[in-house]
Amino acid sequence: MGVMARKQGDSFVITSDRVTDDLPSKVAPKRKVGDVFRVWTGRNWSSVLTDAEAFKTMDEADEYVKSNSSRLMESG
Repeated sequence: MGVMARKQGDSFVITSDRVTDDLPSKVAPKRKVGDVFRVWTGRNWSSVLTDAEAFKTMDEADEYVKSNSSRLMESG
């Protein structure tokens, strides 16, 4: 599972390359980039974009991912 920050409107969110019904895999999914990804809510992953925890800058979102990587991966 890959976890990354990406721009969403005027803010940045943390996304996963797995959708809710995917089984755990170490291989990148074979879908278009525009497909629905899961977003991090601050507690867990959600398929609802509006549930995402928003960050003001890409650096802030990236730092959150670095600081919480084990938590993000365990929740996936």
